[in-house]
Amino acid sequence: MRHILLLFMLLGTTCLWAQSPYVLPGTLTDEIADRWEILYDFDHQVFSTQRNRARKDINLMAQSLKSESFRVSKSINISNLDDFDINYILDDNIEFNLDPSFSNPQASVTESEKVYDSTGVFYYTKASQDQVNKTELKKRKPVLKYFYETKANFFEIHNENFDFIVNPILNLRYGNAIDDANIIFQNTRGVEMRGLIDKNIYFYTSLLENQRGFNNYINTRIVRDKTIPGQGFYKEFNSAVIDNLKGYDYLNAQAYVGINATKSVAIEFGHGNHFIGNGVRSLFLSNDGHNYFYLKFNTRIWKFHYQNIFAEIAPIASAQNPGDVLLPKKYMANHYLSFRPTKNLEFGIFEAVVFSRENRFEFQYLNPVILYRTVEQFLDSPDNALIGLNGKWNIKNRVQLYGQLILDEFKLSELTSGNGWWANKYGIQFGGKYINLFGIDHLDAQVEYNIVRPYTYAHSRSLASFPEQSTASYSHHNQPLAHPLGSNFKELLFNFRYRPTKKIFVNARIINTSYGQDPDGLNYGNNILLDTGSRVNDQGNFIGQGISTTMQSLSLDVSYQFAHNYFIDLNFLYRNADADLDALDIETKYVGGGLRVNLGQVRLDY
Repeated sequence: MRHILLLFMLLGTTCLWAQSPYVLPGTLTDEIADRWEILYDFDHQVFSTQRNRARKDINLMAQSLKSESFRVSKSINISNLDDFDINYILDDNIEFNLDPSFSNPQASVTESEKVYDSTGVFYYTKASQDQVNKTELKKRKPVLKYFYETKANFFEIHNENFDFIVNPILNLRYGNAIDDANIIFQNTRGVEMRGLIDKNIYFYTSLLENQRGFNNYINTRIVRDKTIPGQGFYKEFNSAVIDNLKGYDYLNAQAYVGINATKSVAIEFGHGNHFIGNGVRSLFLSNDGHNYFYLKFNTRIWKFHYQNIFAEIAPIASAQNPGDVLLPKKYMANHYLSFRPTKNLEFGIFEAVVFSRENRFEFQYLNPVILYRTVEQFLDSPDNALIGLNGKWNIKNRVQLYGQLILDEFKLSELTSGNGWWANKYGIQFGGKYINLFGIDHLDAQVEYNIVRPYTYAHSRSLASFPEQSTASYSHHNQPLAHPLGSNFKELLFNFRYRPTKKIFVNARIINTSYGQDPDGLNYGNNILLDTGSRVNDQGNFIGQGISTTMQSLSLDVSYQFAHNYFIDLNFLYRNADADLDALDIETKYVGGGLRVNLGQVRLDY
């Protein structure tokens, strides 16, 4: 790893793009960037595996596609929908698009202001890269003098050294499920703010107030894990006005501030979560769980992107810690080094460790250029260390193949013996995306297969006050940091997105999963929160052991965008979990809809 750092220093002569606020996962901007990265060959280094996509990167993609010379050089034919998306992205990221060469494509640009791609074709200016030359906004008649001066933003301020944008967040949903007397609803209101200071400092914050009633299978998980997926502290909610309107009341906040310390290094500090990978799921690090406190370093040099995250996380949930008592702490550190040798290939090496400590940081893990397994051995191996490999290959501007391998523990001799040793802990992901399936514009398909052995992500060293739970499991607030199902499962997933018009969006998802549940008091390796010292067997372990369960799920979401980032949704779900123990069978038939503003679709499959 130290030799890699030296290589960075020797090759680090190329200026790469600065970090900026991210787009929220599942939003239209995020989905557009995902398909563009497959469809079009971008010469600038956009690393798609780190899925907290920077707005500046996405805007640069749109600016490139806006350039006629770029289209000619790449022999690109832009469809009407993609042309609409280009303007949508530019509107959605207005703070990075205030450059005269783009507000007026015919503006004269001197030779010294031009930046060329590898083919020698000009497609953007230094001004667009560095935000040096600001221009006046294309404003429209505002609402009440100050609001919606541009179509994308509720309120905004732009001047030479400061950009500030405020937008409302809303998610109002109502639905019913067969054989469930309670109303399935969501009442989310909030606000988000983002901005830039001196072109080098960026910040983001959002605050959401929620009341929500969930489908039956989510309620079952809440009871088991004492936590709401993706959330933190909560309390029960019962309407005093409407019968059968009950659920949970909770707040959610995300905030971070970052600085581009050099042309290649950014430092970020805040509360949030992250995603590493190209799939629907990640076996490394996903954003399905609750936000956590973190310090992050991003280094982008030449064809490399090196990300370091140091985080403070919780070994239990707030519901297990009543009263005004400090929530116990544990800590996580991870490194992810990605290498993009060509425009179409990307490889990554991942390592992470969760410290098996209570309320104490292990400073040896602050070393950003050492293998964590080595540090763990220095400390006599008390901690939960994981390593992984990631790969992505874009083929002929139509197909993307991707995959992940995560290794928690294993012995090669035990792996080849076939004895089912409990500590052969690993997970594998294979997936593929196909853009414009059957030649139909904006009909995109994705298939993904995930398999994770029992006890993967789990660990020993239990909490003194909660002896059944481990301080070192790869989890936060009783929620997995990787796949939401934990471990001991096989999952096959199909995802289809279709967009027949500019304003109508259709998403269908089919899931078939087989997994083994843990009976009360027994640990067969599905619940990663349990101490591995309570495992049932040392040998003879297999995927699906415990209470064998199969789950089939079919969901269909139809959305209509009637204004920028304002959606009306219709949602349909059929889900059936069939377990060997009949008491654990759960069937869900749900129909609902609602209004969604400045949020993406968040789907809770488990």
